[in-house]
Amino acid sequence: MNTKSIAFGLVGLLACLGLATPAAQGQAPCSLQTFTGTYAFYEKGSSAIFDPNSQPYPFHWAGAFAPFVTVGEVTAGPDGIGHGFFWIRVGSFNGGLEPIPLETTITEMNEDCTGKVRAQFTLPGNPEPTIIVERFILFDNGREYRAVPTEIVNGAPTLAWIMEGHRISKPGEPLKTCGPQTAKGRYVWAVENLVQFTPDAPIFSDALLLSMDVSMSGDYSGMLYEKLGPTGNIVLPASGKITVNPDCSYAATLNLTIQSVPVSIPIRGVFFEQGKKLYGLAVDTAQADTGGTYFSFGQGQRTNP
Repeated sequence: MNTKSIAFGLVGLLACLGLATPAAQGQAPCSLQTFTGTYAFYEKGSSAIFDPNSQPYPFHWAGAFAPFVTVGEVTAGPDGIGHGFFWIRVGSFNGGLEPIPLETTITEMNEDCTGKVRAQFTLPGNPEPTIIVERFILFDNGREYRAVPTEIVNGAPTLAWIMEGHRISKPGEPLKTCGPQTAKGRYVWAVENLVQFTPDAPIFSDALLLSMDVSMSGDYSGMLYEKLGPTGNIVLPASGKITVNPDCSYAATLNLTIQSVPVSIPIRGVFFEQGKKLYGLAVDTAQADTGGTYFSFGQGQRTNP
């Protein structure tokens, strides 16, 4: 075999790979136009104030702890101005069933696809608006972003979270494409909760998988597999209904029977990727909990084509 031919071939291959790498890894310089369209998002994090003098369990810490989660939707225009809505849970507070309006302004947009966004909203029961500034990184030519807070005004300054966003609609396209067909199919939901059954009871960590088949009418049935605090191997039949709005947000119920007691849990969230994926959280009619689910965040994915 001719070693010169082999060497020449390797050099040619490496040259091709070298030329191909920037094209595969590259992304066009970002502008406000890149960050346009409608996005589904969630934020998940916590606020914790530590007490290092108490350690009741191995690897645990004591102190005031507030889990935080939002799920929502925002539409960003080519001028950097956006509007949307979200649902929220933080500590013992929840924002209720109705979505909270949200206004955003991109205050910094760099060619390397980093920037800053300013968000303003008014929480139920709080007359003064809350202002959040987040540093974001945009990627996949504007299809996704991640963000972390840098400033919190008239909110909990000890909160920290990561925000994840996925574009639902392309820039300039109206978001009126979702409906009953969006949720039809077989889904798996993965859900994280913190549960307190009464105000004076301990708070349990909870994790569950929900397998469900959704019909065109939005009615579904399935099975729930759960680990709640020290109790594992919980298996329960589940049912409910999902109503999908044209803007791809949805309202759902989760119906269970727990120790012979029927329970119906309201859920709100957003579909994206043409119904293949979704975010959701359990909400309540009250603005402050007196027991029940203090934190709940779920991600779902369709498992059939």
